[in-house]
Parts: sequence; C-alpha cells; structure tokens
Amino acid sequence: MRKTVHAIALFLLFALQSQAQAPSGYTLTWSDEFNTSTLDTTMWKYRIGSSGTSYQRSENVAQDSGKIRIDLKKESFMGKEFTGGGIITKTPRRYGYYEVSVKIDGGYGWHEAFWTSWLSGFDDPNAGSSQTMNRIEIDCFEHYPDYAANYYTYGTIQWYPIQGNANRDYRTVTENLTTSYNTFGFEYTPDYLNYFYNGTLVKTIDTRALPTHDLYLWLSGIATKPNATDSGAVFFDYLRCYEISPANYNTRKTAFIAYLDSLKLPVQSTGHDLWIEAEDFKDPKNWTKEFDENATVLKGFTSRVAGRDSSELTATTTIRIDSAGTYKLWVRARDFAIGPGTRKFKVFVNGQLVAGEFGTHGINGYAWQNGGTFYLPKGNVTIKIFDSSQNFARCDKLLLTTDTAFVPVGSGGNSNVLHVEPLLDFPPFIAGNIVVTRIGDGTAALVTGNAHPVFLDEYTPAGVLVRSIPMPVAAIGLNKKLTLAVSATNHTEGYLSRSPDGRFLALAGYDAAPGLASVSTSTLNRVIGIVNAAGTINTTTSLNTFSGVVVRSAVTSNGTDIWTTGGNNGIRYTTLGSAASVALATQTGRCLQIFDNQLYTSTTATNYRIAKIGTGLPKTAGQILTNLPGFATASGSPYGIYFADLSTSVAGLDVMYVAEEGTNALSKYSLVSGSWVLNGKIGSIADTYRGLTGEQSDGHVVLYATRKNSEIVAVLDTTGYNASFAGMPVTLLATTPTNTLIRGIALAPDTSAALMHSGLAVAAEPARAVSSASLQVIPQSDRQTLQVIIQAKEKMQGFLQIVNIGSGKIVHAQAITAEKGRSNYTVRIKDRTAGLYIASYQTGAEKLDCKFFKQ
Repeated sequence: MRKTVHAIALFLLFALQSQAQAPSGYTLTWSDEFNTSTLDTTMWKYRIGSSGTSYQRSENVAQDSGKIRIDLKKESFMGKEFTGGGIITKTPRRYGYYEVSVKIDGGYGWHEAFWTSWLSGFDDPNAGSSQTMNRIEIDCFEHYPDYAANYYTYGTIQWYPIQGNANRDYRTVTENLTTSYNTFGFEYTPDYLNYFYNGTLVKTIDTRALPTHDLYLWLSGIATKPNATDSGAVFFDYLRCYEISPANYNTRKTAFIAYLDSLKLPVQSTGHDLWIEAEDFKDPKNWTKEFDENATVLKGFTSRVAGRDSSELTATTTIRIDSAGTYKLWVRARDFAIGPGTRKFKVFVNGQLVAGEFGTHGINGYAWQNGGTFYLPKGNVTIKIFDSSQNFARCDKLLLTTDTAFVPVGSGGNSNVLHVEPLLDFPPFIAGNIVVTRIGDGTAALVTGNAHPVFLDEYTPAGVLVRSIPMPVAAIGLNKKLTLAVSATNHTEGYLSRSPDGRFLALAGYDAAPGLASVSTSTLNRVIGIVNAAGTINTTTSLNTFSGVVVRSAVTSNGTDIWTTGGNNGIRYTTLGSAASVALATQTGRCLQIFDNQLYTSTTATNYRIAKIGTGLPKTAGQILTNLPGFATASGSPYGIYFADLSTSVAGLDVMYVAEEGTNALSKYSLVSGSWVLNGKIGSIADTYRGLTGEQSDGHVVLYATRKNSEIVAVLDTTGYNASFAGMPVTLLATTPTNTLIRGIALAPDTSAALMHSGLAVAAEPARAVSSASLQVIPQSDRQTLQVIIQAKEKMQGFLQIVNIGSGKIVHAQAITAEKGRSNYTVRIKDRTAGLYIASYQTGAEKLDCKFFKQ
C-alpha cells in the first residue's frame, strides 16, 4: 500500500504540470533563445577537435531564423572524412532544471545530443575522460547514428571509477524527431534526477550517493560511423535553465524520495539473508561497473568474440558464511523490451552451475530471478557470474537466504557480507560423504586436448550435491595451477584417492591455464594436489616428469609421502612440495591406491592388470610389480579398485572390486586358496565404469562408482565373501551437468581416528561427533523401529531425514527439537528392506550424519 501511495503522489504531481515547460516550483534564471544574428560568445564556446569519425569546426555552427544550426557535412578536414560541430556553455551550473527544444537530422552515421559534463571541454573535446577524480556526465538526449527517427536514448550518468554507460534507457515516441521540434529536459538535484520528454516525466534516478559537480552544458552533432550519409543539420530552438528555492524544493522532493525508498522494500526475510552486491566482486575480470536504474551494477562484454576463454568472461568473489544450512538463491538482473532474453549470464555457487540463465525474465528493467536452493557449509563460499551472451549482460546483486519462501522485491537490501581474498582454504568435508573429480565448469562444450578447470564435487551418500571445490586455475603463492584435459580415446586422467588414515585426498593434473591446447603432450610441469579434511588445498608439488605424456593419478599415505603415475614414466615417489621424484618402476600405472599399508595400481602394462608395487610403501628405485594371482595379465581394462576384508577364515584382504571400461564392467573377486576368483559382474561394456571407492560395515560393502563419464552410482553388496553379487541393484545417485565429465571418486576425508583400510571406513555407532553435537541411530529388532539419539550441548531445532542408500528413497522426515544433553526419540519407518541407511539432522548451523545398517 505504501508503494502505491507514493506512485499516486507522483502521478498527481506531474499530471498538473505535464503541459508546462518547467516542473512546478521552478523559475527561469537564464536562457538563450538564439534570436540574435550570431552566437553569443560571452556565454558559449565552440566545440572544436576530433570526435568519432568527424572533426568539429566552429564554421559548422550558425544562427538561423531564431535557431542554432549545427551543420553535419561530408567533407575531408584534419584527417577526417566528415565535419560536425557543437557549443558548450562557458559558465558551469549545478542543481536546477534544464531544457532544450530540438529537431534532429537523423541521417545514418550522425550522432546528435544534449548532454553535460563536469569538464568544460575547452581543451579536451572528450570531456569526462580524466581518471584523477570523480566525474559526472548527464546525457539528457542522444540520437545514435543507426536509430529510427522516433527513437532515442537518455539517462546516462558516469563517474570515475564507474566505466561505460550508466542508467542508459531507450524510448520510442509517436513523434518524428526529424520533422518536428520536441523538448528534452532534466531536473538535477542532490536527491534525485528526473528526465522529461515534451513535459512528461519518463525516469527518476537516485543521486544521493553520487558525486557533486558543477556542470557545463553541451549541444552537439558529430559523425560516429565511417559511412555516414551526406550533409544535414540539427536545429536547437532554445536552451533554458531554471532554479528552485529551498522551501519549494523541500516540498517537492518528498514524493520523489519516498518513491525511491519504496523501491527497496521489503529488504529482509524472516531468515538469514546474505545480500551480495555485484560491484563488490573481488575479481570482476572484464565485467565493468556502471550505474544503471538507481544501482551500481556489473556489465559484461558489449560484443561477442568467439575465441574468448571462459576465464575472461567470469567475475569471481568469495564470501564468508557464518552458518551452514540450506540457502535459496535470488539474482537481480536486467532484461530489455528490445531483444528480450538476449543479454544474459550464468551463475556458479561453490563451483556448481545454477540451472538456467539470468537476464531472461522478460521485464523491461531489473527483476529478481529464482536460482534454486543450495546447501552451503560454514566458511568460504565462492560465487561466479559468467558472461554467456557477451551482449551487455547486467547483474545488480544476489541474495542467499535461509527463508526459502521469501521473494525479494525492488532493489533489495544493502550489502552485508564479507568479501575475502580467494584462498585455497575451504570448509571441512563432512565425514561419510563422497567426492568426485569433475572436469569442466559447464559453461561451454569441452574441447578435446585442451586444459579445463577441475572441481572436487562433494555429495551426500544419497547423491545430494553439497558443494564444489575448485582447484586453482592460477598460481596462488607457492601453489600451482591444476587443470585436466579430456580425450576422445584416453580416459586415464583425473583419478582420485584417499589416504589410508582417511585424512587426505590426492589427484594429479597439469600446471596449465584453462584453454591451453594439447596440454597432455606439453612440457609443462605435472602437479599433485593434496586436499585435507579441513578443506585446504595444496598444489605445491610440481614435477617435470611425465613431460609430453598424460599424468593419471596420485596417492598419499600421510599428506607428505606421495606416489604418482602417468604415461611412459612409470610409477614414481615424491614428497609434498618437491620438484624431484624417484622412479620406482618402469611400468605405467592407472589408478594408484593404498590398502593395508600396501601400494597397488591398476594398469594395462604388458603382463599386468592389478598389481602390487614392491612391498609396503616403497620409496626407492628398482621395485618389482607383481600381478595379483589369478587375475588376468593380458585382457581387460581396469581402472578403480577397492579391497575389503569379509572372511574370518582368510587372513587380510579377501574381496576385491574392480571398475573396468571393458566387458567385466563392475566386477567382484574373492581370494580363494591364494588366487583371486571372479564372483560375478554388474553392468556391461556400455557402462564404462571407471572411478571406484567403497566402505565396509557389518560384513557388507557399499560401493560408489562413476560410469558413462557423467553418472555416480551406488551398489550395496550383501552377499559376502566368495559369493556372486551379479544380482545386486545399482542406484543412480547423481548425474553431472552438461559440458562436464567425471573421473575419480573417493570417500570424503575425515579427521576422526585412523581407519582400518584406505576406503574401508568401519561404520561405528555412535557416529562421529560433529561440532557440539552427535547423532546415533540404533535399529530395533522389528525392522521398522529406530532409536534416534541426539547429544547436544544446547537446545537445537532441526530436521531429521533418513535415506535408504540402496534405493535412494527418503524413508522418514520430520522436524525435531533436541534438548540440551541427551534426547531419545523412537521413529517408525515403513521401509522394511535390509541395507545401508543414512540419517541426517540439519539445523541452521550444522549438519549431523550417521550411517547404519538395518537387517
């Protein structure tokens, strides 16, 4: 209602004056009606010099029957093929109402304007170009060289460091501007700026945050196209200047200030709101700041160049979030009446591409667009905007709010977030989650052979994306870039491993900027990335080995000792931060892993497929590869491997799972009488299984795998030792975005006690405590009842969700208030299926997870 009242007040205010030459309360203080025979040079200065494709001459300005005529000529002069002209007031003015009556030429290639600048232009025809102080330029009226005769632009304000056009708007009128005189005026005040056409208000801009300057008034006509039409002229009938008394202004400004303030309401939801101004982005790249529609915004490129790299088009910032939780994203972007939906951009949150594009809402002006919901951890969150159209895309601000029902209106709230420098520290991983290596950011199709950005995507066991951690695409301190390539025939790059103690992830890549062609055959250094459970990235290990060939994988035992492999350079040992390495064996490997303190690799080297490398964790040259007994030596194409210990009668590891892009797909083997025996397979050659990890609990194994370059799947194997798992169902957990692919997969690193085997996180009850609370689930004998125990140091309000990992279905969900201390709840679920489940208790500040097996 308040906003409606303001709008009615503005309507009444201007309905009474729409036929007047000046707004209510203003008095004429100076004018030039151009009725003399020559220009009054005590008041005016000629505009002289080059601008656009013409040279401005005083000879092109003349008095003509009570008008000032500016001739536009097709003639060569001072190195230009055209001449134009203009005049500039000698005395600057500040606040007031200014109006001209003008009839334009309208010929192609000519640009006519009534505008102002804080520079006189007497010695600088390109007024407003200084970078030494704030500047302001007001463009009341411009007719560009390719505009129709009833179309013009207006409303531009500029000041340093804002670049480019600001607040530009466009208007189609019923009058022909080339055959009739029409009035254009602007009212400049400390609080607002109004634009008028033939006495009618067409736009109001907030000036309360703008610099204050005296202004020189310019009337001009120039050529801006190399093929402008033949000679013509633009005629100005008068220029009139009005002022208003303080008392009248105090009365007049009330309605305008109320209107401008109403645009920002409401500014808060009932939840936690994070308002992110686009102009505050730490790294705007080629996006430029401009003032548009009463807001400072970022504007993308103004012309498309097909060869631009995505990094040139992407503005990035990192903000600090104090409370983890589910946030809804809103983006305020501009669309236009002409060519709607063509000035658009994309958004990434923590490396995750937001569905859809922004600037496509179909409203002429700025509007909020829904970007969906995201779970965001406490700590640093990276936000990117990608100029997907290269066509004047504009982004004003973004909102992340925990109130998922809130819909922002107007210009929203003011910035209330802390922007931090982009570092390599991210929030901790959540124990029990899974992590995959993703290649590509989704902005454009992957180019074979080129380097692409790499992300570690963290998912819950139910396939819900938690966040994406970008690996560095530029050097940060001692840390190097880490990118990866894609190939139509070679899929051996990008595999992920977790250390035996569960604390670190490792992968290998290239010290190459995104877009570099033929990166795998380049001589650039190969980089090892180590990421700890706290979310800190280390890419200081840079090797000149594997030069000219692919680098495939890496594994670490403790965050310091590292093993890596690639094409034609064998299997090597190095240490964190080192530039040197030791060749352990000449055979090449694929996916390195450590199980029971033994280094293993998958490979297609001659006479090997799954092999032990030396004994234990070797660090010296001359190591011997030993193919696992019973396993093929000349067939198959294995990638990820996972070992389990399921038999009490067989010492050590006795079950092995292998991901293969060949006919064996996802296969199981058991160690029987010292030889590995096939226990069936899941899938076919078309599935192209590659990445593999798992966890063991109560004699069962949950496998997580990547397949088809884009799918994450889970398999629960309840068959045990030396039994076929061919009939076990496969659950599709997630599919990655278009223009990306995934390779390796690992369990998220964990800071709890050392684990029994790498990848064998023995699920225990109660679950690991997270922050100040813990969650425990105890299945009861009736197979439908669960005892849920929450231990908290203070009262907590949250939402409990239980998911059957095998089917991916939510089997129970309810809001729960946990009291201080120990709280016990009895939960009944309809799903009587035996298998592995995960319970999650989400509050506004933290998330507790507990896996449990139900018989």
